Amino acid sequence: MKEKYYLSIFFCLVLLNSAICQSNHNTGMSASDLDERMKWWEDGRFGMFIHWGVYSVFGGEWDGIDHGKEMGGASSEWIYLMADIPQKDYKEAAHQFNPIHYNAAEWVRMAKNAGMKYIVLTSKHHDGFAMFDTKASDWNIMKSSVYEKDIVKAFIEECHKNGIRVGLYYSHEKDWYHRSKVGRDTSEIPQSYEALVATHLKELLTNYGQIDLIWFDMGIDQHKKLNQMCFDMVRKYQPECIISSRIGNKLGDYRNLGDRELAPPGIDGYVESIMTLRLNWGFDKNDSNWKSSEEVIAMLSKCACRNSNFLLNIGPGPDGRFTPEEIIRLENIGQWTKQNGEAIYETKGSPFKAEYEWGSVTTKENKAFLHLYGRKNRLIQVNGIQSKVKNAYLLDTNIALSFMQNTDKATMTVTIPESAYEKCVPIVALELEGELKVDTEQGPTWLPPVVKHTNRRKMKGILVEVGGRSFTLNDGKVQKVFTLNEHVEYRINDNGIIQMASGFHLIEGNKYIVIYTPGELLSVEIITRIE
Repeated sequence: MKEKYYLSIFFCLVLLNSAICQSNHNTGMSASDLDERMKWWEDGRFGMFIHWGVYSVFGGEWDGIDHGKEMGGASSEWIYLMADIPQKDYKEAAHQFNPIHYNAAEWVRMAKNAGMKYIVLTSKHHDGFAMFDTKASDWNIMKSSVYEKDIVKAFIEECHKNGIRVGLYYSHEKDWYHRSKVGRDTSEIPQSYEALVATHLKELLTNYGQIDLIWFDMGIDQHKKLNQMCFDMVRKYQPECIISSRIGNKLGDYRNLGDRELAPPGIDGYVESIMTLRLNWGFDKNDSNWKSSEEVIAMLSKCACRNSNFLLNIGPGPDGRFTPEEIIRLENIGQWTKQNGEAIYETKGSPFKAEYEWGSVTTKENKAFLHLYGRKNRLIQVNGIQSKVKNAYLLDTNIALSFMQNTDKATMTVTIPESAYEKCVPIVALELEGELKVDTEQGPTWLPPVVKHTNRRKMKGILVEVGGRSFTLNDGKVQKVFTLNEHVEYRINDNGIIQMASGFHLIEGNKYIVIYTPGELLSVEIITRIE
């Protein structure tokens, strides 16, 4: 009996040790190592994503056709594949890529003023074009463009000067120039491509000093050898560098959510929500679907409350300048973070798995911050906090607020002045006696509805009938009735040049391209008349 007992213990220890060794083999760290590595990232909460490259030259258009996300396509930075641009034409676009207004110091300044703590720049996207000096291939900014300057080098140097953490996006899986020009390729990775990736990564990890984050993308489990090689190289050359989960095979340090997906309440672990300011990631001259500053600030607030980082994308133009819409939103966000940053940085998300209808909570030491991004109530109910509250005040103005609390029942009400809601996402700071204690049983129970991203659809045909605010289009196979709204964009494609129009009459017998959102009514988003 005793022999069986010791044998059982032995096998348990063997299995446990095997699991730990397997975990260390995959991630190269223990749980405490991971926490230490991720501390700056979690404390920072807010970062900038930058999609910029040869694709920016096209602005979403090729050969008189708009291939951007607003047209139901993939996104403007996918144009090499989606428009099937011949390589010689794409190489000519690379030669034209001459960002004379690129100013890394200005980019970093705008990010820093907006309250962002790290920046992730595309060093190589799916088109395979390296935005840095490399010996792996001539397909790079130094040898295939007239610019002939190392964009990544200038970017990293400015980040280091200004105390901004450096992130580099690197498409290790997809490469339409060096590997295969398809959407998804599960075939065996050629050794020549593995060698190119290895050269790229060694250069990025050894030529520029400290790199804080490598943002891999589109890794698939069928290519575990490539994914593991990339992981091992980062650990070898920059042991403290964080790795995104999109490397594949569960090798990353934290979880990237889907494109434009906000973290839900109650999510566990290290999580990053990535969001565009409009529909496209890369520059798109026809995409006017800008999110408002207020909407983006609310997203930042929600992510902090849900224990998620928020990575907000910018798509500079081919000349190297941010668009005016991006600049004004960054300035507005910066004004908000300067006044309310204490409720974002170095905080923990809500201790509750659900939210209040008026918003949610972040916490820090002996403070709790109430984020009012939901229903605008003059009297808010804060259930679940057991700690005695000493003071309540608006974070941006220090104006004291009246409140009533019953610590035995973990209930509390706070009176919010109407003037607080004149600003975007007001924050109420609660000073506590000691660290926060909560009763999760008494906490909030409301869960926000899941926002589903509906892909736009496209139809090209002859307009056969107009009636009121609806019209009928025939593509030769089917007819569909579309409904207009006050937000529809009107455009004219005049011999391959797409121009915005202030409005025009729909003419029966003319050819149109219609972009619409499916539903009970086919609501038109964009209508383009083809000359």
